[in-house]
Order: sequence, then structure tokens, then C-alpha cells
Amino acid sequence: MNQSHSNKDEALASGTAIDETTQLHTHQTPTRPLYLSFLKGIVYIVWCGGVASLGAIYGVTAYSFFMHVLSVGSGVMLTSFLVGVPLAMGFLVAYLAEKRKMRGVAMAGGLTMLSLSLFAFAVGALFREGIICLVMALVLFIPFMLLGALLSAIFSSTKPNHSGKLSAVMFVMPFAFGSVEQHFDATTVHQRTERSVYIEASPEKIWKLINFPLNIQASELEGGIAYKIGVPYPIEARTLEPKVGGKRQLVWQRGVRFEEEITEWQENRHIAWKYLFSPESFPSGALDDHVVIGGKYFDIEDTSYTLSPEGSGTRLTVKVGTRVTTHFNWYADFCARYLVSDTADTILNFYKQRAQGS
Repeated sequence: MNQSHSNKDEALASGTAIDETTQLHTHQTPTRPLYLSFLKGIVYIVWCGGVASLGAIYGVTAYSFFMHVLSVGSGVMLTSFLVGVPLAMGFLVAYLAEKRKMRGVAMAGGLTMLSLSLFAFAVGALFREGIICLVMALVLFIPFMLLGALLSAIFSSTKPNHSGKLSAVMFVMPFAFGSVEQHFDATTVHQRTERSVYIEASPEKIWKLINFPLNIQASELEGGIAYKIGVPYPIEARTLEPKVGGKRQLVWQRGVRFEEEITEWQENRHIAWKYLFSPESFPSGALDDHVVIGGKYFDIEDTSYTLSPEGSGTRLTVKVGTRVTTHFNWYADFCARYLVSDTADTILNFYKQRAQGS
């Protein structure tokens, strides 16, 4: 009898379990309507755009302050701007993203780069900053913005109660340091760049090309980084007086015109000159204000060409003297050396192609 009741109890228990399992499968939680998921996605995208926009607005405000208040017209050439502002932008964007529950390294990095893109577009459109300056600045902005975002993420995870205060400090830090830095004089660095190329042509033929490179086509200077980011292409150069003290006349794109004074002359062997730039040499808009040749921050001082017979051809060597004067020569010096070396290689290749192709 007891065994019979036990079997019935087991059957009932088994039946109950089966019924409960069936109910779990047949009464699942209703799925969220598609339009709610869509609206949630739209809101998320708007929040992302808002966070990135706030970072860009901070950057544009800082640009305007450094440009028009600190060292009027040249405040953006301070280390406080080129390093401090991107650090603060990255920190601010990552902090706001964390507050809006947009967590993750990929999210912070993506919003930081979006903010940088908006900033670059706004500065180019509103302040008409040239492409050369933008490219050179972005090379610094990208790593320092990402560093700022990383620091924010670290502090948010280790000291969440203090991340807001630190964000406020990072927010004002560039302005505070910039107000001090503007009173220090920029330092000057003089550079000497030397490049050479072997050309299967006589010194006499190359000499003529150096003194009269006419009707230069942009396609003949392909590969030059400086030309790709906005430096005008040369159109022609003419040696007017073939002697020491004689003049050379040069014409570039966008109405750029200037002269050179010959300082050394050994026919078919060696020529050197110094540059004679005037306020009229570079019309408005021909070059970015911060990289005008012969300006406050950068200058090409002299150039020389030496032609040495080698085998059945000629070794053509160019030496270029330049000056860099900034508050961040640790970066400007590197950029100038790279661009001058690259341009020298491009010009040498131009002479090589013309001498061997005609």
C-alpha cells in the first residue's frame, strides 16, 4: 500500500515538473517592440554626437582664446595649446562618456576621434586655418587626445570620486599654463640638410637645368609631402646675372614671387644663394600664416648645389640651411627636417628626370 502511494506521489511530482517546464517554454517574456529598439539606438547616437560635440566646442573655444587673447595671433603656437588642449579634450570626452554609461576603451577612443574630426572641421571652416597647420597639429593632437582619454578612464576606475575634480583641473590647465608660457621667448634652431642623387648626365647639362628650370609641371614633383599638404608648386626659376652678387628670380603657384642672391659661383661645379623674401613675396592665402617662409617661425636661409663628376654621370648634392623658432622645437625641428629633406629629394629627382629624359 505504501509503495502504491509512493508511486502516485512520484507521478504527480513528475507531472507537476513537466507542467512547470511547459509553462516556462510557453510563457516567455514578450520581446521589445522593434520601434523601441530603434528609438533607443537613435538616442544613443545623439548622446554620442553630443559628447563628441562638447569636446570639439571646448577645443574651438580654446583655439579662439589662444589665438585672440594669448600672444595675439600666435597663441596657438604655444606648447600649452598643442599639448594641453588635446589632453584636456580627450579627458573631457572620456569623462562625459563614462557619465553617460558609454563605457569601454573602444567607445572612448571612437568618441575622441570623432571630437577631433569635428574640431578640425570647425577650425578650418570658422578660422580658415590652413591645411599645412592642421596636418602638423593633428599629428600631435591624435596621440595626446587618446592619452587624455586613457588617463580619464584610469582615474574613473581607480578614483571615481575624484574624477570630476580632475576633469575641472584638466579643463582650465591649458589656459593657466598658456598665460604663463606666452611671456617666455621662443628659441631658435638652425638646421643644415644635405641630400644627393646620381644622375646619368653631364655637369654642363645639369648646370643649365639648375639655372633655368622653366615650365615646371606639378606632375614632375609628385611624391613631395610638402606640396601635397599645401606648399605652392614652383613654376620656374631664372638666373638673371650669372655671377657672385647676381640675382635669381623665382615664380611659384598662387602668385608667390621672390629673388635669390648668388653668394658662390663656380660654373658647372657649384652655386649657392641666399633668399630675399619681402612682404609681397607671399600673397595672402598663399601659405599658412604660421609657416610662411621667412616669417616668425620658419625660414629657408640658403641653398647650394654641387656637381661632382662620377663615373659616366654626375653626383648632384644639395645643402639647405633653415631656421625654426618656436616654443616647441622638439616637434617643429623634426617636422622642418622631415619636410625639407623630403622636398630636397623631390627637387633632386626633378633634375634627374629632366636631365635623363631630354
